[in-house]
Amino acid sequence: MSTYKPKPIDISSTELTEELNELREAIAENAHDIWAESRIAEGWTFGPNRNDEKKETPCLVPYSQLPEGEKEYDREMAIKTIKLLKVLGYDIIKREETPLYKELLKRIRHANEAYFCPECLSKGIKTPLYRHQVFCDRCGHKLDLKWEE
Repeated sequence: MSTYKPKPIDISSTELTEELNELREAIAENAHDIWAESRIAEGWTFGPNRNDEKKETPCLVPYSQLPEGEKEYDREMAIKTIKLLKVLGYDIIKREETPLYKELLKRIRHANEAYFCPECLSKGIKTPLYRHQVFCDRCGHKLDLKWEE
């Protein structure tokens, strides 16, 4: 029997700015992609239900397609990591607004808007697009969505 008793650093009084909340979403999405990449390398595939014997999981989908409950796990880890950095005395400073950062803001602001792949639509197929996508998941078409600022 293990006697291990986790004692994480108290971060409960740490508040984050809106900018750091946006960073949280970027870290959460990236963490999911790292997890998914690792699972795929281990032989896991998408399946409608988790099945450890068959190595299937319904979570092998883009982050934006995850149920909110699954996203919350990644968000929670991200927010706790950012808060830990602050409690340890680190400053997180964004030096410039890179194209990737600008795209992230667009995706966050338009997360609930419905878009369809124009290439698929031209063939009569409504393939929903999500805020993170650069390519269509169905046909691979490079997307050029005009997100409003």
